Amino acid sequence: MDFKSLIKKHWKVASAIVGFWLFLALLFTPQIYLSNLRSPTPLTWTRAFLATVILFQVWSVLTPLLLWLGRRFPLERHRLLRNLAIHLLLSGPVALAHIFLLQIITTLLLTWSRSYQPPVPLMALVIGLGATNVMVYWGIVAVSQAINYFRKYQEREFRLAQAQLHSLRMQLHPHFLFNTLNAIAELVYSDPKAADRCILSVSELLRFSLESHRTQEVTLKEEIDFLEKYLEIQKTLMRDRLRVRLNVDPETLDASVPNMLLQPLVENAIKHGISPRPEGGNIEIHAKRLDGKLHVEISDDGLGLREQQDSDGVGLVNTRERLKHLYGAAHAFNLSSFPGRGVTIRISLPFREAEDRSNDTNADY
Repeated sequence: MDFKSLIKKHWKVASAIVGFWLFLALLFTPQIYLSNLRSPTPLTWTRAFLATVILFQVWSVLTPLLLWLGRRFPLERHRLLRNLAIHLLLSGPVALAHIFLLQIITTLLLTWSRSYQPPVPLMALVIGLGATNVMVYWGIVAVSQAINYFRKYQEREFRLAQAQLHSLRMQLHPHFLFNTLNAIAELVYSDPKAADRCILSVSELLRFSLESHRTQEVTLKEEIDFLEKYLEIQKTLMRDRLRVRLNVDPETLDASVPNMLLQPLVENAIKHGISPRPEGGNIEIHAKRLDGKLHVEISDDGLGLREQQDSDGVGLVNTRERLKHLYGAAHAFNLSSFPGRGVTIRISLPFREAEDRSNDTNADY
């Protein structure tokens, strides 16, 4: 992650923390106002709001420290008692630190505003806020534990998706290479030039695959490039029996898509729909951006899928599962089969432009 992205990330976190405590200040302002109505010097709504904002925004200064402590000493089975004792020991000093900061800021504001109202005595603040501050400390630690568990859940989901991508590649390479090399062996005698082109295409395809094998998502342009290299091989092997039409809007080329999204689906169409037909067939691939979504459609005019066949093959099951793990309910995957007239697959994903992956730590998994 570069410096600019790091600054942007920390700025978002800081804004979320300040916004959260400001929201609580708005909720508690009526309580502060009403509780001071019978005092000798009741607060106005404005002063009640300012007093509440100061009280809570001091916590916004301490929140990053407490979130770090929650990560540093997680309340997990491993060393649970030790970390629990550490938090018990730290809760008191942090509660006092909040009170001291509140006292300092209040005194400075009274001096700056030239108010002659004396600040609340320190001991009164300790008695009035001490127990509450300890509970706030534990509340923030609880939030940090929830964040830790969420991050671990995301990491497990990512690793599962990576494992599925690896499994998909392991299924693709052996049988694809076996079939391709057998076909090249036949072409060597009947059409040496075509065999040379096919060998070169296989080499480029494998090089491209190795360069991106650690990446979970790529740009649509990279995915299309990979698919075209695959199709060059298939066109060489099938001659004029395979006809492909690509209709991809230029504005979609920078969209982020799962690595190896298209190739397994196109291979499935060729294997089950086009290849068994003596006359071959057509495959059309469309991509467009609409309503914040990337819409991809793959259709063929082949034989269609036999009953239950849509759950077989290299591509379909893995693609469905990977999309579920990567996008959840934010994606759609629809397959329509028309016996004797082909198959149409429609996929919609959240449209987001791919970021620079040169420093992407996820690529190291």
